[in-house]
Amino acid sequence: MMNVFVIPSWYPSQDYPVTGIMIVEQYEALCKANTAINIGISVWGQMDSRFLLYASDHFKNLLKLTVAKQSFTIPKAPNLKEYHTPAFTWSRKIFDGNFKSIVKANLKNFKAFERDFGPVQLIHAQVGHPAGNIALEVSKQTNIPFCLTERMGPFPSPYTTNKYGVLTEFHKSPYLASVKNIAVSPFQKRMMEQQWIPNIVTIPNFVDEDYFQPAHRLTKRGSTFTFFAFTRLVEGKGIEDLLLGTKIILDTGVDIILRIGGTGPKAKEYIQLAENLRISKSIEWLGELCREEALQEYQKCDAFVLTSHYESFGIVYIEALACGKPIIATKCGGPETIVNDLNGLLVEKNNPLALAEVLQYMIENISKYNSALIRQDFLNRFSKKVVIPQLINLYQEVTTQHKSTP
Repeated sequence: MMNVFVIPSWYPSQDYPVTGIMIVEQYEALCKANTAINIGISVWGQMDSRFLLYASDHFKNLLKLTVAKQSFTIPKAPNLKEYHTPAFTWSRKIFDGNFKSIVKANLKNFKAFERDFGPVQLIHAQVGHPAGNIALEVSKQTNIPFCLTERMGPFPSPYTTNKYGVLTEFHKSPYLASVKNIAVSPFQKRMMEQQWIPNIVTIPNFVDEDYFQPAHRLTKRGSTFTFFAFTRLVEGKGIEDLLLGTKIILDTGVDIILRIGGTGPKAKEYIQLAENLRISKSIEWLGELCREEALQEYQKCDAFVLTSHYESFGIVYIEALACGKPIIATKCGGPETIVNDLNGLLVEKNNPLALAEVLQYMIENISKYNSALIRQDFLNRFSKKVVIPQLINLYQEVTTQHKSTP
C-alpha cells in the first residue's frame, strides 16, 4: 500500500463549486483504478469565502473571525478522504498571510490521514504557490518527500516574481526542494525551465473517459451550426476575440449559434459587447455549468471553441475530444500539443479575422472530422487508462528513491 497526502492550491467550495473540480475528478479516478493507493486531500479553506479575508472588507472580516473553525473528514471512497481544517487566509503583505497557521492546519490534516491509513510515503502539491510552499514546510516537519505539479497559467504568475519576471526566493524554494516537478504539457515544461527549475517531467492532464464520451443518442437542437465554449469569463480567455470573430461570420450571412458556459467578473462586460455588436440573438450565455450540464453541451454542439491568450494545458479541449467533437484553439501554449489534423484547428491568438476564417472552415468541413477517430486519439493520449499509470510510476519511483536514501 502507498499513502499519498495531496495539498491542492485550490479546491471546490460552496462558493466556487467548479474551481479545482479537475483535481477532485482525477484523484477519484486514480483511487478507483488502483485500490493499493490511499489518498488524503488537505482542505484548509481555499476558495471558501468564510475564511478569505480581504483588506477592503473590515466589517465582513470581523464577522468572519467569529466563525467556528472545526476539523472534519469527508470519505469519498474507501481509499480517498478529504481532511478539512479551516485557516484564515489574507494578503502575504500582512503577517505573511497567516502562512504559519495554514501550515499548522495542513499538518493537522496530515496527522489525521496517518491515523486513518498509516504512515505517509509521499506528499503531492498541486501548483507551486501556495500548495508547494505549504508542502515544503510539511515535508520539513515530517521528513516525507514531496512532488509538485505545476498547472498555473500564465506561468510564472506576476504575484510570484520580482520586477524582472523571475521567481522570488520564497516562491522558487518549493521547486528546488521537490523530488519531482511535474509539468502538464511540453509548453509548461519550457516555461518552467526558463525559471531554472530542475527535475521536471511531463505528465498530461486527463479526464475520465467513462464519463466524458459521445452521446449514445444525440438530440441536436436544430439545423443551425452550434459552437460551444466553456471557460471562466475573465481576462485572457479571448472571449472578446470570439465575439468579434462570430460577428464577422454572421455578417457574411452564415447562421450560427455560439453557446458560452461559465461565469466570472467580466460576464456583464462580454454580454454588453455582444449587444453592442448586435449579435446577441446568436449568443447563448449558459452561466455556471455543473459537470452533467457541461457534458450535455459537449455532446450536443457541432464543435468546441476557446480562443485563450494563454493555456498551460487546457482541460476543456480534451473533455470535448473525449466526446468526439472537433476543437478550435489558439496557439497559446498547451493547445499546440493537443490539436492535430485529426481533431481540430489552431489559429493565431488576438486575431478575430483569422478566427472567423477558421470558424468558417469548420462549418464547411465538419464532415471531414470523424467522431470515432477523435475519440480514439483522445483515448490514446489523455485518458485515465493512459495517464494514471504514468503518475503511479512516478509515485513509486520517488518513494523508492527516498527509501534508499540513507
